[in-house]
Amino acid sequence: MKELDLVILGAGPAGLGAAIEAAKAGVKVGLLDENPEPGGQIYRHMVDSFQITQPKLLGHDYTRGQKLLAEFNTIRERVEYIGGALVWGLFPGSELTYIQDSNPHGVHYRKLIIAVGAYDRPVPFPGWTLPGVFTAGAAQQMIKTQGLMPGERFLLAGTGPLLLSLANLITDAGGEVVAIAEAGKIENWFQMIQGAWGNWRLIADGLRYLKGIYRARIPLLRSHVIVKARGNGQVQEAVVAPVDQTWQPLTDQRRTLKVDTVCVGYGFVPSVELTRLAECNHKYEPLLGGWVPVRNSYMETSIYGVYAAGDCTSIAGSLVAVEEGRIAGLAVAQSLGHLSQMEADQKMAPCRRRMAKLEPLRRQLDGISMPRTGLYGLSTEDTIICRCEEITLSEIKKAIAGGATDMNEIKRMTRTGMGNCQGRMCGPALQGIIARAQGLAISDINYYNIRPPIKPVLFTALNRKIGE
Repeated sequence: MKELDLVILGAGPAGLGAAIEAAKAGVKVGLLDENPEPGGQIYRHMVDSFQITQPKLLGHDYTRGQKLLAEFNTIRERVEYIGGALVWGLFPGSELTYIQDSNPHGVHYRKLIIAVGAYDRPVPFPGWTLPGVFTAGAAQQMIKTQGLMPGERFLLAGTGPLLLSLANLITDAGGEVVAIAEAGKIENWFQMIQGAWGNWRLIADGLRYLKGIYRARIPLLRSHVIVKARGNGQVQEAVVAPVDQTWQPLTDQRRTLKVDTVCVGYGFVPSVELTRLAECNHKYEPLLGGWVPVRNSYMETSIYGVYAAGDCTSIAGSLVAVEEGRIAGLAVAQSLGHLSQMEADQKMAPCRRRMAKLEPLRRQLDGISMPRTGLYGLSTEDTIICRCEEITLSEIKKAIAGGATDMNEIKRMTRTGMGNCQGRMCGPALQGIIARAQGLAISDINYYNIRPPIKPVLFTALNRKIGE
């Protein structure tokens, strides 16, 4: 079994930042990612045969990503990068297992940094399983990395800056955005300006997005959500409606839009499967609408030697993720004796200052985009909640009426959460549905139990001796 001082799971902004700092300090680092090359979702490496003919479409994230990847390349020979690695289990004795090219492998580590990012929040509504309905992140990835337009006439529904960025991306690529249904709204402009003050680069990005929307004459419907998508085998129209403070639709004010594509982006859900498998303590963060690992100021979790950084701990964006990763990498280097405490703290200080500068704006944006309970009331009786097992809201309600009180009981009674995604798509919605039905806070609803394998793997691979 391979022996490494530090294993980093995830080669996005946080994982790259951690690898850079730890390797510079002399730590023996292994960096694992499911993608062949580092970069993660936001800085995804393009296929070598692709040529970038329209760099404008890639935006500032591409430029920032290239700088970070260039910095990583200066120390890459000191890092063992393991691409195409699907990590499926963490086990006692500081061991993890992964599949690469259908073959099982094991690693023994002294320290572990989990930096596996987040995924688009799934929000079930009538018609969300129709062809033509995408998550905002998936649509963005198709256009940026593959040069493919998923449709012609788009409705963007959700909340947060990603919708504005995606609208500009689509129009620059030749598509038409019929409307943006933004669920949130700015309640206090003075506080928003205070939070944004000093973050001139981000302000410039926001103004550029708004300018692009204005030029393209895209209606920005604030305090609106998508109610349903309709079509015969393909999206042909979508219905939107204004909402109250809980994001409950005011259905008497609905309007129908002729579109062939709906991109849904109600924020992101931290990927905490590995931190839960590592038995780290977690807390429910209302502003994110999800569970996150508890950490100290050095990014270490409640489990000694296990650190977490980036969007799997808080949806704060790539700029914060890089800084958290750097702090985690430096903390590991110090704990392994490669840096003194003073040296580590001195190197961390600029990272902490940059994070502190971003914190007020992040809090303001989180407050606007915080998922409200109305989102979990969009489904009708025949709406599929668990896409893998095709379980409807009606079946879930029957389980609740039959005595099910938590997610695991519903899972056992209906198979909700037993499919390929292992509850990633249905979990957040199911938690909200149960909370609404029982009149409880979402934080009172226990989440699905976690056990390996956390992602589908071939049984033949599991059945072989690891390392053969």
